[in-house]
Amino acid sequence: MALVGHPTYDAPASEALLPTPPSLADATTAFLKWRPQCHLQASHGWMNDPCAVSYDPEERVYRVFFQWNPQSPFWDHICWGGAESANLLDWTVSSAPVLSPETSYDGKGIFTGCAVSPSSGKQITIFYTSVSRLPIHYSLPYHLGMETLSTATSTDGGRTWARSKKNPILGPNHLADLNITGWRDPFVTKWASMDNILGRKEARLYGLISGGIRDTAPTCFLYDIDPTDITSWNYIGPLMKVERNYRPSRWSGDSGLNWEVANVLAFDQYDFLLISAEGGAERNDKSTRGSIWIAGSLQGTTPVTMKYDFGGIFDHGDYYASNTFRDESLDNAIVAWGWIAEEALSDELIVRQNWSGSISLPRVISVAAVKSVVGALRSPIDQLTNFKAVKSEEGYELITLGVDVHPRYISSFRQRAKHYTVIPAVTFLRPGVVDCGVSSTSWELETEIAVSSSTAHVGVVALHSPDYSQQTRLVFSPENETFTIDRSRSGNGKELHAHVAPHTLFTTRKSDGAEEIEKLKLHVFCDRSVIEVFLNGRTAISARVYPDDASCRISLFAENLTDGPVHFSETKVWHGITGKATIE
Repeated sequence: MALVGHPTYDAPASEALLPTPPSLADATTAFLKWRPQCHLQASHGWMNDPCAVSYDPEERVYRVFFQWNPQSPFWDHICWGGAESANLLDWTVSSAPVLSPETSYDGKGIFTGCAVSPSSGKQITIFYTSVSRLPIHYSLPYHLGMETLSTATSTDGGRTWARSKKNPILGPNHLADLNITGWRDPFVTKWASMDNILGRKEARLYGLISGGIRDTAPTCFLYDIDPTDITSWNYIGPLMKVERNYRPSRWSGDSGLNWEVANVLAFDQYDFLLISAEGGAERNDKSTRGSIWIAGSLQGTTPVTMKYDFGGIFDHGDYYASNTFRDESLDNAIVAWGWIAEEALSDELIVRQNWSGSISLPRVISVAAVKSVVGALRSPIDQLTNFKAVKSEEGYELITLGVDVHPRYISSFRQRAKHYTVIPAVTFLRPGVVDCGVSSTSWELETEIAVSSSTAHVGVVALHSPDYSQQTRLVFSPENETFTIDRSRSGNGKELHAHVAPHTLFTTRKSDGAEEIEKLKLHVFCDRSVIEVFLNGRTAISARVYPDDASCRISLFAENLTDGPVHFSETKVWHGITGKATIE
């Protein structure tokens, strides 16, 4: 995946230019100050993409590997670390790299990869991007062979690995006439729709490798994997060619110039691509990368391609580089982890804490439907390009990609909570703030809010100081159909720009003919410096914030009420949670 915060995949500034490390006592304080307690993290140093994520039904554990630089809190010397968990909250994390760059073909880095699913017991097979030359960036000339495809196996749950003697098993030389911008991040999956269009009666494995074609399109390259030899990948063609920086509206993601970590999300009636796109137009938070999804339909056979049908944004904040797997413990649901970057913190503070980045909460992905829709808060239905609208007598059925936190994580989190606070329902007849009486930096909040289309601002003030001088505002604006994480007073970051997500509520018609506006269903997880917000099971936003120790309170608020009251249903807060990380 692309190196966020630096222009290329290359070494960071020389050590002489980096800030002086703190004393031991100060270092311990700095290490813990903003370190999340309930997210998966490396023991120290830089971390980014989750890799080879899986659930092992025999061992009953989840496994996540990740890109890691244990030598520094900045990108360089990329190897893999590993972790496993039975409950998604407590992790056993490797103290040393489990797979390091040490051969001629991967000596410059072990980049993102995937596991062949399902893994069985402690037996795991992975594919990964082996890097032999730097720098790598979509804006630079691409040298064929600098990224290749390699494989390795483990018989001890990922603690040690044996590389294939065939490595690298494939390189991009067959794409020499395309002038590609990248070729990395393999993803392997079964795909029933692909089997059907190719006339195959038995399920096959297919591989995706992400990249782009210079001055033409971002894409991912599709491969057919030999069922008798999974090291044999046969090229089919570019799976999809969308326009560079294609974005049909604010409701859909910018396709960018180069794709990374493309995953197939195959459901019974719909096929999606989950993509990390780089080279997009600058967002409100100044980022040019994004985590997007595209729903498409397969067509043709020589080669088969995917047509863009509709698309959206998987996360509107600091989240990137999703990797997914099928969770056999959850009715084979698709689960994603992503990387939450440390972009808003200065190099000096990153050196002091000696770590950078975390893995997101596990997210369950589904096909979400809203039925009997007769309208949205403001936008016409046909302008909501992140939905497929199916007309019916009752109105519209709207189809989109759904996302929320894994129920096993939620259960573990709530069981671990030292405190459970219920704030009674409250109605705001005029602008105001209600303190929830909670002081905590690690918490989960659930509430529902009834609004009108003319309500200006309503939401939660998180991590605020007693006098509100420091705060992070989670703001829904019905009149603008946006949800914003306002970080302008969130603490010590260098550029804490707001994260803004388009989000609307729908008016539906009930069986008796009456119409009602759905409530805003707000689900928030806060973990010291990481906030992840989920709205109505279909919009996600993540953010990094860096508050002072005294900024740990939560309040509800409503502002600029011009068209009736705002009503909060009972608000529930689970707080005082600490996950356990065992370093081995």
